Amino acid sequence: MHILFVTGYYKPAYVYGGPTKSLATLCAGLVTHGAHVTVFTTNANGRQRLDVPLGTPVMVDGVAVSYFPLCYQGLGFFYAPAMAQSLPDQIARSDLVVIESIWGYQLLLAARQCLKQRKPYIIAVRGQLFAWSLRHQRLKKKLYLHLLGKRYLQHAAALYCTDAQEAAAVARLGLGPPLFVVPNSIDTTPFAQMPVRGFWRHQYGITEEAIVLLYLGRLTQIKRPDIAVATLAACRERHADVHLILAGPDQDQMAVRLQAQAHSLGCLNYMHLTGALDPEQVRQVLADADLLIAPSVIQENFGLSTAEALAAGVPVLTSPGIPVGQLAEAWQAGRVAACTVEAFQHAAQAMITKPAELIALGRNGRLLAKAVFDVAAVVPQMLTHYSAIIERRLLS
Repeated sequence: MHILFVTGYYKPAYVYGGPTKSLATLCAGLVTHGAHVTVFTTNANGRQRLDVPLGTPVMVDGVAVSYFPLCYQGLGFFYAPAMAQSLPDQIARSDLVVIESIWGYQLLLAARQCLKQRKPYIIAVRGQLFAWSLRHQRLKKKLYLHLLGKRYLQHAAALYCTDAQEAAAVARLGLGPPLFVVPNSIDTTPFAQMPVRGFWRHQYGITEEAIVLLYLGRLTQIKRPDIAVATLAACRERHADVHLILAGPDQDQMAVRLQAQAHSLGCLNYMHLTGALDPEQVRQVLADADLLIAPSVIQENFGLSTAEALAAGVPVLTSPGIPVGQLAEAWQAGRVAACTVEAFQHAAQAMITKPAELIALGRNGRLLAKAVFDVAAVVPQMLTHYSAIIERRLLS
């Protein structure tokens, strides 16, 4: 089976958060299970560009990745015209194409070629069809769907969703193609043996006895890091030695506002900003954490940082919009609270006063991550769907 993934960005463009990690993990896992995987992408890396060879395949964890020069990036539209020259031949050699974008150039380019060559293609939804996403830049998206996007969505062999809530939201749109649900994958192996605790604690002068709350992800309005700061202040009322580490790129330039908030609440010296972290640094910060704080005002399609925290044995406190958090609560690996300051403060205060319970939650989290999210559990499910789609197309 030869699978081509077409995406606007790829590893090591970690500035884009969870999708970069989850897609690269899936692709590498597919190779391990015998599939031939090719990725066509760009050298996008936020405001910078990846320092990678351009226009020629590079092996990344067994995956042949071709990076093409990005000419324009705006509103998720990763315009790389050089990709158009090589894509038709690559699609001809592929059994299935997976398109990792709805709003971008990659969908227009890849879907058009797939239809021309009668090749089946899947579109990975990844939260792009939630109601909140459709409201963002609503007029532009409505026009795009009317003119081009809906046609390519309708002709897809399937739409891929990462959880049942996303599938339900997509089904309500009545698009036509079949849906299938497979969770995002993580490689739990690096989290089985965690780094020695203390690296980030030493960096910030945090004692071994202190409780460390961790916010792990982009600093952006929709993920409500301000709730994490308010939770820190409340927890310090119950336990004097509590710190908060905010780990992630400052996407919405929120650092100054968060520091002002912490100052007004009297906890500025106990809040620490790391900036963007690479995967090894993520493991190190999880090793120093006692509780992951993950509020989100939107309905997300997965919650990769939450899944990684579970794999590392860190209990989680999330809002209802994070599907992984809801599963964690069901497995007794964490709690879900309404996405409000008061709800998160109350829940976190209760959790940090029961250290033995935090340890038990962490153990359950490891079991959950291994059973449900590990790449070894996810890839066979994905291959089953891929094979069925290819077979249907061959019989049609």
